[in-house]
Amino acid sequence: MTQPEAANHAVYFVPGLHRGLKVLETLGASDEPLSLSEIARALEISRSSAFRLVYTLRQMEFIKEAEQKNTYTLGARVLNLGFAYLNQQPMTAIARPHLSALRDKVNISAHLSVLEGTDVLYLSSHQARAGYVSNMVTGTRQKAYASAIGWCLLSDLSEEELRAFCSGQDMAAVTVHTPTDADMLIERVHDVVAKGYVYSKGFREPGGSSVAAPVRDARGRIVACVNISGPDGAFDETRIESFYWPAVAETAQHISRGLGYTGA
Repeated sequence: MTQPEAANHAVYFVPGLHRGLKVLETLGASDEPLSLSEIARALEISRSSAFRLVYTLRQMEFIKEAEQKNTYTLGARVLNLGFAYLNQQPMTAIARPHLSALRDKVNISAHLSVLEGTDVLYLSSHQARAGYVSNMVTGTRQKAYASAIGWCLLSDLSEEELRAFCSGQDMAAVTVHTPTDADMLIERVHDVVAKGYVYSKGFREPGGSSVAAPVRDARGRIVACVNISGPDGAFDETRIESFYWPAVAETAQHISRGLGYTGA
């Protein structure tokens, strides 16, 4: 959300800093490295201005030269900032020991996710110590409509709110399980509400499974989701309801308690 301008906006605002951050946003939004000319066009600035911005950001290691000569992409230092932001969120600190314990109990990678806009954002990821490792890591994003984790995070919303959530989205099918319109998403979310959790087998990608449960805050609202995920072979399908689901639900409850939730 854009902040309102102060009365002395023109005095306080630093155009150079603004343009530098826009370079990072532009590179982050691009599917491939960009040339100096492409950056200049995207920001509507001269090539010489773009050069100075790119030079400065390269010196600070926020961007780097890509494999193709004279093209640029984000550098590792941007990732460090992202991880620092995620680690400073109170929920991740509360969740960390519980996710670690869950991972060790089920021997499957454990994660904490939140809904950010129309995306699922992985806030914390504890990879299995041995054997099967999940390809979901901290900072990973997925479209919520196409993810069982997303259905879990959306399960607080009314039908009207879910229809509004779908409005304007291109709900392309990722697998045969993907809801491609509001009615299908509402059906998936209602199933999560009825069961209290979601077991996904191939919902997001063939050969991948997960079990997820919601995390609630002091008001009882769903604010995050705990899940375990990995290849199908990491799970004993005969123990989904007797072992994996209770373990995930208990972890979600522990984190909810840490956020002030007092419900069952």
